[in-house]
Amino acid sequence: MTKESEEFIADKPELNIATKEEVSLIKIKLGKSHRKESDWEVIKDIFQKRDFITFIPSKKMKGFKIVEELPCEFGYLIAFSNIDDCTQYIDEKQYRLKSRSYVQIISVPFMDICDIADRNDVDVLIDANGGINSKCFIYAHREERLRAVIMAENIF
Repeated sequence: MTKESEEFIADKPELNIATKEEVSLIKIKLGKSHRKESDWEVIKDIFQKRDFITFIPSKKMKGFKIVEELPCEFGYLIAFSNIDDCTQYIDEKQYRLKSRSYVQIISVPFMDICDIADRNDVDVLIDANGGINSKCFIYAHREERLRAVIMAENIF
């Protein structure tokens, strides 16, 4: 965790976000080539009991829609299980847009994000880091299912 992330979390003791150990476990499970049902149960348990980190894009961040205060890009809501991946995503987006601005970082329970996805007929990208062949999760709202996917395009 970066110093800035630790300071952000220290300023907000009410946040119910994943611990370092849980984030590490999520990354290990995501990195597996084949996940057993027990792996999925661990992931779902962490997601369901913790809040996700996301942000409200600034008006300067082109390409984003705001859907019920959540960022939506390429038709996907964007959320993260940890602050570091979220800040990396924001930094990369702002670097590519050559636009630095402040964005509000928020925490939202996973189930609330799923409800927003269902109401707005969109899926959710979770822990997308933007690189080609990078792994992330997707919540497919129509199936009410969590999947691991490999990004075919660079989303930065």
